[in-house]
Amino acid sequence: MHFVPFGEYTPYKPLFFFVGHLLDDLNFIPGTTHRLLRSADHRYGAFICYESIFGSDMRHFALDGAEVLVNISDDGWYGDTSAPWEHLDMVRMRAIENDRWILRATNTGVTAAVDPYGRVTAMLPRHIRSSIDVRFAYRDGLTFYTRHGDWFAWMCAVVTIVLLLVAANSRRRPLPNAVD
Repeated sequence: MHFVPFGEYTPYKPLFFFVGHLLDDLNFIPGTTHRLLRSADHRYGAFICYESIFGSDMRHFALDGAEVLVNISDDGWYGDTSAPWEHLDMVRMRAIENDRWILRATNTGVTAAVDPYGRVTAMLPRHIRSSIDVRFAYRDGLTFYTRHGDWFAWMCAVVTIVLLLVAANSRRRPLPNAVD
């Protein structure tokens, strides 16, 4: 549903004219809806690679009834940088936000099981072709974040801006003369 910038599409093509046509021959079509996978009376929300940075998408899976989240990713293009670990950390946040287990499979990244508290309970080393047998649980409760999304964060931002404006305005006013 969300393409990787410069990997699956070129954002702001006029600005990046020198690379703007490199990806024109790729025929990617974005998804438009979140659909749950069902197996043995359980519901799974599956998301691909870069979509892990979009907390609102994972939230919709949980709202729709996903009991476990599944992430598949091609982290090969990160090379031997810290990016695969950062990508895993984003997935860990999605587990915490939605109180869900996340099962993650990658080709060269970090394949892992993440519990609802964001703890990695099992993991494979990078660049190893293997499989991993993990224990996990199905969860169906809804967290504050799952129910309300970024509402709290937006309210904090608004309150902060209002307080900054009040503070800036109060500094402009001259102090009244002190009376002896």
